[in-house]
Amino acid sequence: MANCQNSNERVFGSATVLELAYGCPDTRPTEDDWKALGAGTSKGLDFAPNSVTSDADDTAGWVENIITNADATISFDGEVRKHDKLDQFGYGNLVKYFTDDINAKRQPTLWARIAIGPIEFSGYMVISNLTPADGGSNDIITFTVEFKVSDGNTVQVVNTDATPSTPLAFAKDLPATKAADADNDVVLDVEVVGGRPTYSYKWFYGSTLIDTTINPTAATATLVNRAVTTASSGSYRCEVTDSDGNKITSTTCVLTVTA
Repeated sequence: MANCQNSNERVFGSATVLELAYGCPDTRPTEDDWKALGAGTSKGLDFAPNSVTSDADDTAGWVENIITNADATISFDGEVRKHDKLDQFGYGNLVKYFTDDINAKRQPTLWARIAIGPIEFSGYMVISNLTPADGGSNDIITFTVEFKVSDGNTVQVVNTDATPSTPLAFAKDLPATKAADADNDVVLDVEVVGGRPTYSYKWFYGSTLIDTTINPTAATATLVNRAVTTASSGSYRCEVTDSDGNKITSTTCVLTVTA
């Protein structure tokens, strides 16, 4: 069967992926940060709305309901492998992260994202339940984990079928030129709007992609070059991609560093 963009066949479980990413609630992960948790056998998303009722004597005989909030939960059942795959977040990392945070009296929080059909739910969440191992002598060992919202301001629900109301564009672009003295820090930053979040960022020095393992800020909207030298002089640009794959490239900024 062709990979038809307008296909509307039923969604089955293994096509639904739970992804996790490390981070803090003030910075949403880039697309490269997300990793599938592991070998899943069951996934679920429950909004669990809470409500109060009114049976006042002016309600025409019907009890009236008001939704006050929702206690969203992402649930996941998976199989334990002897070794996790390198492209996955992994069972081992999940259990170790949870125990390390509990030992340090920190909240075991992670970014979590699950896509079900055209709906993508994501947010900064806390591990609210974790059963690291369950299984008999002749069974595959399984694990269970649940995530609940830790920061309500980070919750995002995207209908991936919806057409973005505005195209991807720069709200803040790079200047054409910038000057700095040697040994100072240089900050280059962009801001984008429109398209479909989340956004991923790539920074280039000339035609060379800046290695994020050397400069982690090259994966964000703000590139920071520490203690620049004259060798840092040259052209810089930023390429931004939204979750639909739309790309835009900033103005090229020529940096001049004076010794």
